[in-house]
Amino acid sequence: MDPLTDIFSSMRIRKAKFTTLDATAPWGVASDGDPAIKFVLVVRGSAVLTTGENPHPVSLRAGDVFIIFGNEPYRVIDHEDSRTVDCLDVETLRVGNRIQFGGGGATTTFISGFFEVDRLDARRLLNVLPKLLHLKSEQYRSRAFQSVLELLAAEADAPGLGSDAVVRRLFELLFIHAIRAFAQQGSTPKRGWLAAVSDRKLALAIEAMHAKPQIAWTVDELAKKAGMSRSAFAARFKDVVGQTPLAYLTEWRIYQAARLIERNADRLSVIARHIGYRSEAAFTKAFRKVMGTMPSEYRKRVSGAYTGSAGAVIAGMREAA
Repeated sequence: MDPLTDIFSSMRIRKAKFTTLDATAPWGVASDGDPAIKFVLVVRGSAVLTTGENPHPVSLRAGDVFIIFGNEPYRVIDHEDSRTVDCLDVETLRVGNRIQFGGGGATTTFISGFFEVDRLDARRLLNVLPKLLHLKSEQYRSRAFQSVLELLAAEADAPGLGSDAVVRRLFELLFIHAIRAFAQQGSTPKRGWLAAVSDRKLALAIEAMHAKPQIAWTVDELAKKAGMSRSAFAARFKDVVGQTPLAYLTEWRIYQAARLIERNADRLSVIARHIGYRSEAAFTKAFRKVMGTMPSEYRKRVSGAYTGSAGAVIAGMREAA
């Protein structure tokens, strides 16, 4: 099982919300950033996008999708000379799930949404993704991806019973397909686990670790899975992932342990054995090194954390990485 499958199968999405925005020229929207993950589908028309990290104008047209991660300021306008309105002021024009604003000229329609994800998922995702992900309509668009976009546009245009729930699930699918498409781009980061998943040989070793993290894997065994010599595998893994194979295995085990701590009341010794540690002491040492806290302290903290804002945690994850 690859990292994306593991993360997406257990991802917890919070506070999902969508809006259909009809903007008539001239128009412009600006935001100082939002801790949630925001993504936008251009249904019709065109626009220009700039962000804090990428001030150079990005041309958008019908069919394009862009996703903004973390507290990244951005500006979307119909023309570079157009004035902008703060997104909070635009929000006051909402009627149901639709907003109409602008000067009355040519119309550009967007379906925009945002959601917050669990902090562990956010940490692993934000570490390997850019703050802005722009997918052009003609790039890396599978039939399945296109089908999700069409369903999303249709549901937003003519909502029915349970529409909010339908759109929320379509957003989840859109997010998965967008990350998958990003992984196929030539601009994919050359380092990190997402780059390794795109590496045919390294992916075999990573899939083995994900499938059976409780096994006491050695570098020799993982190299055999990858079909490489020990030295070549170790060097390539470190160069691409940025850490040794066994360090990656430790982090993955602790990620799984943190998930188990959040979800059930098993004793820490049981969780330790489940992910491959023979003693609770060894598990505690590894957990503290990766998470910066004792597993018992982590359990106490997360028991009340989810009553607060997950988005605030997401905002700090990239800074802590």
